[in-house]
Amino acid sequence: MIEVAYLKGLFLNRREDLHLRLGDIGDLLEYGNPNRNDVITFTKYALELAIAEENFDIKESLFYLLMNAVTFQGVARNVEWDPLADVLPTLDDAILDYALTILGCSKNRKFIKVIEPYLQSPNDSIRETAEEALEEINDNVEGSS
Repeated sequence: MIEVAYLKGLFLNRREDLHLRLGDIGDLLEYGNPNRNDVITFTKYALELAIAEENFDIKESLFYLLMNAVTFQGVARNVEWDPLADVLPTLDDAILDYALTILGCSKNRKFIKVIEPYLQSPNDSIRETAEEALEEINDNVEGSS
């Protein structure tokens, strides 16, 4: 279910299977055909949760949701990603990989300066992801569908 109320309920009750339920939502974003406006609202709320989350597994699951919303539902340009850009330096490499990709998909040129320092990362994967994110931003907008 792609509804903020459902996601709020999951976090209020915070059961042991939260990680699995978030995975199910990620699958729905990947394979389902949810209402676009619901996905945008849901993504904005999931971003707030992802930034605030302290449990690594849950945080990673939330970033997986965000990635699926951006990749499969095409909402990257409908969400304000500044809060994500602000927390990049605090993110673990596994989550940073998602975050850089999401910022790249936004195609927002204001994130170029935020992404560029990661071209110098000691982690090969982070460097490659930063390069890809910058290429995505710099790609001709007409080329995207």
